[in-house]
Amino acid sequence: MNGPTTFVWYNLAVGIIVVLELYYLLYFETAATAYRQFVLTTISGLGLAVIGGPITELIAPSQVHLVHGVAALLVIFGLYNPITNDVRTGDWSRVLLNDPSRVRQQTEWMAPMDDEILSVFYDANLVLTPSIIAFNIGFSQKEVNRRLLELEEHGLIERVKRGKYQLTERGEQYLHGRLHTTASKPNDESRIHH
Repeated sequence: MNGPTTFVWYNLAVGIIVVLELYYLLYFETAATAYRQFVLTTISGLGLAVIGGPITELIAPSQVHLVHGVAALLVIFGLYNPITNDVRTGDWSRVLLNDPSRVRQQTEWMAPMDDEILSVFYDANLVLTPSIIAFNIGFSQKEVNRRLLELEEHGLIERVKRGKYQLTERGEQYLHGRLHTTASKPNDESRIHH
């Protein structure tokens, strides 16, 4: 049999559908778009495996194993950071295991990086400096300082000492999806759902 088999065409069709769904999740779902490069790396590896494999089988069957090997490396690097020896379980659990009813809605004063800043506080459960936060989320210290002042003003974090901050109970409630920040300041009447 010289032509492509029905199985190859089936794999290609399923692969295209899966990759489109994954890119939809990455592009349109606010729960996933705030996360780092690792999600895109993993999805690219999956896409290469499920689309690149069947296409390679049609064009150059002897290269299928090479394409699957590269796809596997992309998935591995999406799940694991060999430089810091980090398996990224915390990051992936935030992306995959969040209860959809607990997805947070940012208010107009919030910036996309605010969730990342608050998550660093929550994960570390420590008093942190702007430079440590900037290092962990990949933004400049100047940008982080600006956002910390805004988050402090709205009661999601508090300054413990000069240049050192910690997450407040209000900030933790926001991260857990129990604080609907309809009001802009902590003294205003914000609705809290338990």
